[in-house]
Amino acid sequence: MDKLRISKTSWGIVIFYDIKEVLNFNENSDDIIKIAPDIFLKLNNNRIDENSLKYLKAGIKSILHHIQVFPVCFSIENLQFNFCDFQSEGMYYMFRKWFFEHHGLHNPPLNVSFDKDKNRYMFPDLMLL
Repeated sequence: MDKLRISKTSWGIVIFYDIKEVLNFNENSDDIIKIAPDIFLKLNNNRIDENSLKYLKAGIKSILHHIQVFPVCFSIENLQFNFCDFQSEGMYYMFRKWFFEHHGLHNPPLNVSFDKDKNRYMFPDLMLL
């Protein structure tokens, strides 16, 4: 499994994941979410809350201009995290990390800081989502 790790303090965000890019798939199968025309997401019974799903969808939408083959379904085969080491925003960066690495593209650096007063990571690039 792949791993996203964001750490600026003694604790961080850690997400383990396995994602597959499926080109031949049944658009009508269970658990398929349409992201954009000819672009889909399949969760495979990996349960995530609505806020995490929002950031995952945003991560997919952020790379649309890089997709070259349609239709495509991004299948979340496995997703693991500990709630103590998790923020929903991590889903955005998890997908982007996987996509850029999977396609041999440069993964842009994360704009992240830790707010001690709020005891959480802040992602200025995601403030408008």
